[in-house]
Amino acid sequence: MEQELLHKYFRNESSVEEEKLILDWVEASAENRKAFEKERMLFDIALFSNEKVIKKNFYQTRLLPIMKWSMRIAAVVLILIGIGNLVGDYNYIQTAQLQTVTVPAGQRAEITLADGTTVWLNSKSTLSYSSNFGRKERNVELNGEAFFKVAKNKKIPFLVHTEHNQLQVVGTQFNVCAYHGTDEFETTLVEGIVDVYDNANLKQPLTRLTKDDFLTLHQGRYVKSKPHSYDYLKWKEGLYCFDDSPFSYILNKLEKYYNIAITVTDQKVLDYHCTGKFKEQDGIEHILKAIQRDHQFTYKMNAERDSITIE
Repeated sequence: MEQELLHKYFRNESSVEEEKLILDWVEASAENRKAFEKERMLFDIALFSNEKVIKKNFYQTRLLPIMKWSMRIAAVVLILIGIGNLVGDYNYIQTAQLQTVTVPAGQRAEITLADGTTVWLNSKSTLSYSSNFGRKERNVELNGEAFFKVAKNKKIPFLVHTEHNQLQVVGTQFNVCAYHGTDEFETTLVEGIVDVYDNANLKQPLTRLTKDDFLTLHQGRYVKSKPHSYDYLKWKEGLYCFDDSPFSYILNKLEKYYNIAITVTDQKVLDYHCTGKFKEQDGIEHILKAIQRDHQFTYKMNAERDSITIE
């Protein structure tokens, strides 16, 4: 049988008559069948080799560059995913390390830190610190009012970070009031030494406080003085004490302590000075009614009980 006719048959290009001729030849003898199978094998080998060369050329000229770019793109994507995971893990670890204590309005809390420092937190105050506090550093962040009784450790100073200031101590008792979003800052030193820094310049302290020093930020200026008494620190015991304090000062405190908005329609009312001691659980209305005994004003609370207007 002619080789070209067989190859035509193997390529499915033969006519019906040619196919019949080939099949009849194969069935005629065992030798013809062996010749057919041998030729088919040689044809397939040649075809496979040819396809391999074509594929190789395609791979080298077309597919390989595409795959190289794909691999590069994939590598970049994997790197970005890896970086994203690392950043995510880092943020997660950082978040997981942060410990936060938040005190709702009208409540107080007392906590003991890992180094033995005791902290009293006033109403609407938040204290944050790392989970490894006390090992290599003693840093806390305060938003609100707190009284600190710091455990002594000369090797590791105790740092209190507020929105605008930083306080550094070793073993000291002091009170700090610094609510975020206000210009209010005041600290009273009961015992020890406190260095007060402005966050804009942490290299040089603004001032150093010693026992019985009282530092306030008033109209952009820091004023150091001596407190009339320590009664106002009795908030730790649930007592709000005011000693000849301006009514504006008292209302500012009451807003924070009871989480209520206070509006004053007559500014003259703010010039009143008040003295008194009130229990936290008595509530804001009891305090206002007590002050009304000495000063003329009226107040009205809204239906939601989250706002008071003073006239």
